[in-house]
Amino acid sequence: MHLRSTAVFLFQVIELALLFTVTASAQTSLWAGPKPRGPLKPFVLDMMGTLRKDDGAVGPPITFHDTLEKTRWHGHRAMRRVAATTMPGGTEFARWSVVVFDERTLLPYYTELRRADGAFMRREFDGVHVKETRTAGDYRKPLHLAPGTKPETVMLRFDLSEPAFAWAEGVGLPVLLAAPLRDGFAGSVPVISGDRSAVMPCFTGPCFVHRLTYRVMGREEITGISGKPTRTWKISVPETGFTFWISCENPRLEGVTWPAFQGGGTFSMGPLVRN
Repeated sequence: MHLRSTAVFLFQVIELALLFTVTASAQTSLWAGPKPRGPLKPFVLDMMGTLRKDDGAVGPPITFHDTLEKTRWHGHRAMRRVAATTMPGGTEFARWSVVVFDERTLLPYYTELRRADGAFMRREFDGVHVKETRTAGDYRKPLHLAPGTKPETVMLRFDLSEPAFAWAEGVGLPVLLAAPLRDGFAGSVPVISGDRSAVMPCFTGPCFVHRLTYRVMGREEITGISGKPTRTWKISVPETGFTFWISCENPRLEGVTWPAFQGGGTFSMGPLVRN
């Protein structure tokens, strides 16, 4: 009996050691480069995005109200980011992006894109298992519904090839805020994508997973979203064309630029100018 108990105990020790090795390996493959620090600090940002076209013309501003707060998701410590957009000349929010993610790993529990006309795309995550609920058709196209008519919805379940971050749905900024930025810093993470070989939003599942890289290009002092001269880390994300400026002290978004995906030009985010 003693020998049998000893054998069982040794087997359990070996099993736990193997489990630890697999978990550590998975974490290493998830974050290539220095690991993030957390938890993140909540924030409230009011910003203005402006499109500068290739011919130098400047488009009307789009305003953004962006918040990050602590929450809980089915008993887990989590964070919720909500970005609400007001279109040029408007006074009401026209669309929302919501993401709830684990406080420690930053992996998603829930994402939702929603427009004022009723179109939406919602995903719930259980590891790599995804439940998607959305309005029928292409989320990006306006709904034309008769008054009082509810949009048709569809539901889909699919699995990701590996755990991945909801970069396009709003975890991109938290990933960079959590990373230990410094000169020479570089890393990569797997992100949810609509294409097998490129990083792009996935509006209709099933989705793919693609690796996204980022690197610190150096320090730069800018007067950005805070409206004050601030020392920042300038960070390039080549797969998306985004460039971020994150304050060196008390990490916070100070600026971001990204290419216009239709019509050419570059968007830049800066301080909100109130009329």
